[in-house]
Amino acid sequence: MNDIYKRLKRAFWFALATLFLVESWLWDHVKEWLRLLARALRLQRIEALLEAFVKDLSPVATLLVFAVPALVILPVKLAAVAVIAAGHLGYGLALILAAKTLGLGVTAYLFDLCRDKLMQIAWFARFYHLVLRVRAWAHDLVEPARRRIREILAEVRARLAPFLGASRGDLGRRLQLVLAVARRARRA
Repeated sequence: MNDIYKRLKRAFWFALATLFLVESWLWDHVKEWLRLLARALRLQRIEALLEAFVKDLSPVATLLVFAVPALVILPVKLAAVAVIAAGHLGYGLALILAAKTLGLGVTAYLFDLCRDKLMQIAWFARFYHLVLRVRAWAHDLVEPARRRIREILAEVRARLAPFLGASRGDLGRRLQLVLAVARRARRA
């Protein structure tokens, strides 16, 4: 029984660490995707105005600006729960995922913008450093599994290479050939 408890405990912490690292990855990448979208939509002027606005705020007022995305996204998440309760699980989950991802990206962007001011708030700076320590812990916990998965994938690629061709171009051409044969078979 004790062994089962240890395994469950280890699995729980591993799952929590993995979830934290997924959030961390999204934090790092979604803000960059939003920046690219803003550039594509030519919204740099708004970005400059926001930077100027934050520059003149006190640290506590900056904290309020930083909290806005979470407050704005909350009603969307509640609406998603209502959609799920109405029997539309897929739509509700998609709405929650979209709201979560967008909110995380905007929050990450605002954090970059507000970081210097936020670090002037002692409790926020302590919390930020705690998050960095948790991120390092999660990475250390998950890294052996990631390393093993990469090894397995390398073995699978090495075994499939003779069948799929040496280069990615060969693989793409072979996949297109397989799809073309499947389409012809479907038509016949």
